[in-house]
Amino acid sequence: AYKYLAEAVKNNNAKSGSVIVLDNKEGEILAIASYPSYNPNDPMRSIQKNRALVDAYEFGSAIKPILLSFAIDEEVIDLDEEIYTPQRFEIENKIISDPKNHQSLKPMDIIAYSSQVGATKVALKTGYDSIKKNYINFGFSKPISINFPSSSLGYFNFKDSVSDRELAALGYGYGFEVSPYQLASAYSVFANGGILKDFVIIKDEPVISQQVISKESADYILQSLEAVVEYGTGKLAGLKNFDTGGKTSTVHKVSVTGYKDDSYRASFVGIAPANEKSLTIMVSIDNPSLNSYSGGAVAAPIFAKIADSTLNYLGY
Repeated sequence: AYKYLAEAVKNNNAKSGSVIVLDNKEGEILAIASYPSYNPNDPMRSIQKNRALVDAYEFGSAIKPILLSFAIDEEVIDLDEEIYTPQRFEIENKIISDPKNHQSLKPMDIIAYSSQVGATKVALKTGYDSIKKNYINFGFSKPISINFPSSSLGYFNFKDSVSDRELAALGYGYGFEVSPYQLASAYSVFANGGILKDFVIIKDEPVISQQVISKESADYILQSLEAVVEYGTGKLAGLKNFDTGGKTSTVHKVSVTGYKDDSYRASFVGIAPANEKSLTIMVSIDNPSLNSYSGGAVAAPIFAKIADSTLNYLGY
């Protein structure tokens, strides 16, 4: 994992990156890598921090499948519902837009095409209380199971109420932060039939788990993640010998003055192989600054390389 991550950071002239590989069935963390690398014997060098555990970011579109999973589970939306998704949608004087006008999309295609308008519509229908409760159920803003110094809880501003504009942002993954580990762990729910596990580093440690959504909802989201790779924004995460599913994320980085127009975080989080649901792999690249900067172009190919080599190593 480290080799492919280091290669990608250098090739994309990026600032840094992190990777996590989870064994969904056993509840074990198979790999955590950061580049520049983390040296536990030299903890004073801040450049060498274990970003996957100690940093937290806004993850944008990677949050959409989580929103849709509990919206479906709570019957806010139906699996076959056609949700009206114009190219531009105004909310409290803010225009939310998609690159294309899809007219209407089913939940699966809101994920596959990564529709901001679709996610906004679902968030407004779902409501703040449900979103807040379910993000916590998925492990956001909670202490993680791994005993690692300075590991991040993420950040969620637990206000009593939010504006529609803020609610929309929560739906498409802005306005709160999670660590790469927390996001990978949340995605493992779609591989584990709706069950969230507290992953362990040491083999044979007991793994605590809880059901957060139904198996039916989890299976539907996994199919939607396969659609992302098949015909959506994550085609470069595909493998020759295995089916995969996952989600791209391309987020504007934030500075003191607001979001930067020319500075991005590119990520891909997914499951491989999709039929066996064995691994959850999270790749995040900070500030890729060559020609490409999107999660689909920068992070998805690294996911594919790591998935392929790990599955071969495990004898699939």
